[in-house]
Amino acid sequence: MDLMERIHSGLTGKNIGGTLGMAFEGSEIRPEVDFYSPVPKTAVANDDLDLQLVWLAALEEHKLKLNAGILGTYWSKYIDVHWDEYGTALRNLKDGLQPPLTGLHNNNFTDGLGAAIRSEVWAAAFAGKPRTAAWFALQDAMVDHHGDGVYGEVFWAAAEAVVFGGGTIEAGLAEGKALLPEKSRLKKLFAGLDELKAAGKSFEDAYSYTMKHFASYNFTDVVMNGGYTYAALLWGGHDFERTILLANSCANDCDCTAATAGTLVAASKGFAGIPERWHKVVGDTISVGAYIKLAGVPKTLKELSERLVKLQREFADAPGLPELQPGWDIPECRDFSENRAYTVSGKKILFDGIRLDAARYPHIWGEMAEFHTVITVEEEKDAVNLMVASRGLFIVHIDGEMAALKGDQACPVPAHHRVRGGRIIPLNVKAKKSFDVKITLYPASPLPDVFVGLYDWNNAQVKAKFEA
Repeated sequence: MDLMERIHSGLTGKNIGGTLGMAFEGSEIRPEVDFYSPVPKTAVANDDLDLQLVWLAALEEHKLKLNAGILGTYWSKYIDVHWDEYGTALRNLKDGLQPPLTGLHNNNFTDGLGAAIRSEVWAAAFAGKPRTAAWFALQDAMVDHHGDGVYGEVFWAAAEAVVFGGGTIEAGLAEGKALLPEKSRLKKLFAGLDELKAAGKSFEDAYSYTMKHFASYNFTDVVMNGGYTYAALLWGGHDFERTILLANSCANDCDCTAATAGTLVAASKGFAGIPERWHKVVGDTISVGAYIKLAGVPKTLKELSERLVKLQREFADAPGLPELQPGWDIPECRDFSENRAYTVSGKKILFDGIRLDAARYPHIWGEMAEFHTVITVEEEKDAVNLMVASRGLFIVHIDGEMAALKGDQACPVPAHHRVRGGRIIPLNVKAKKSFDVKITLYPASPLPDVFVGLYDWNNAQVKAKFEA
């Protein structure tokens, strides 16, 4: 099997896994299916794949000079998507920040899966050179992640580069693990799963272990979902169908987990290892989301693979390629406070950003707490929504009128388009720009964080001033 088939079949496996899992993305109920359900007419658009088309163009233009700063520029120009860490990065880039600060500042999704799912472009362009693939994955991930959100892409890029280069899945996983910093939760999770596999335990034991020790309220968490993918590869027996179905059976971000697992198995076995019934449904066409604003992107997996093979051959003998070595870490950067002012039960406190850290208001322990601020919208928007999220019960008043009530103990995922543990409140910005906001938080133990942010209906963050 040559390089072209390894990359082409791997990307086909990614397209298949992403299409399988898309119907169940975000579900906490584990699907029990043995095929696409429903069966689509073509592959679905998926950020797992189409974001990488922009990175392909960046790599073709800038070659080995490509870095996190250039990728941030491409992101600002050609990717109009505002979910979670993507939107945070776009806001930070718009405000003039540079990586790695764009992935850290005001980001409640530093450990999201959004970078780990776009590792194949680096793995293919540097097939057989896992530590160079990992270096470019680091540049990529720092745009919108920090911590394990970065480590996840480095891990998968290294693993895939080994397999795209003709190595085994086991060798790829070992290389990826060798590059994970000791403090990484992913490294601890993978070690635990390795022990279970060696002890002859079942896939269900692996799932239970992952959920017991690494479960997250955020269904896109890179560690929890990384455990699903890793376990599917260990227990899948190098069988394409079994592996993607195992990943998909864990629910949560299963379009991503099945896509990554499908990539590695398909690349290791080629098209002969992909059952025809899975392949013929998705074909070779790439479905590109409307949020990709770049012209000239590949329209088929074959074209994408050919362009990646061309880059790989160009870089194969290049001297002085950058590499990550064990012991690396994300470059340090100093965060800053946005000085959002609140009066919390009579005490004025400045907060860093969207997250109001409970450690900053211990004086409300055991009391009904009032968070009071005046929010002034600083951008011209047709519509602006206020997001409030917290664990426990709360009431929100806008200009003295009750605007929202939360009466449950759901833990927050502070994402405007899928807010959990919170409420979205439309603000009439056509009539006025400033709003008196009071959040009454019922007593809870332990004290919960509170998240307050402004967004438009495209999920883009809106700039505002907060005055107590």
